[in-house]
Amino acid sequence: MGMRNILLTVLLAAAVGAVPAGAAENEKLGVGVVLGVPFGVTAKYWLDSQYAVQSHLGVSEGNLTLNADVLKNFDQILPRKRPGTRLPLYAGLGLKFKTETETFVGIRFVGGVSMFHSKKPIEFFAEVAPVLRLAPNEGGAFDGAVGVRRYF
Repeated sequence: MGMRNILLTVLLAAAVGAVPAGAAENEKLGVGVVLGVPFGVTAKYWLDSQYAVQSHLGVSEGNLTLNADVLKNFDQILPRKRPGTRLPLYAGLGLKFKTETETFVGIRFVGGVSMFHSKKPIEFFAEVAPVLRLAPNEGGAFDGAVGVRRYF
């Protein structure tokens, strides 16, 4: 088993173990897997019906990466072609930390779409995020990911 798989297993176990006891009653916390930049685990917590915070923790190009974002969800933009499903768009702002030769710190501008089914506590999502690199030097980067979260 490679170091990448060991790290992913440990991170996933930690994220699943971090679900608070009362979360199952209101299904505000989603935990799952993210593929892309980074490859790892993800969590999303709904503050209310429009705002949420999300985080991705994993590896990207062999480096540990942590993203933390505040999101606003726009539920009425895309049409509902199937009863029982929602396709909210979301946009937000966040921070990115990545261990490289020197620690990379940047601001993420996140945009994406989620898919929810009214009878299953699962979210599928796809997102893109241009990153304004602030330290150790200025520049840019680009994140893209897909994933799935299970709500508790």
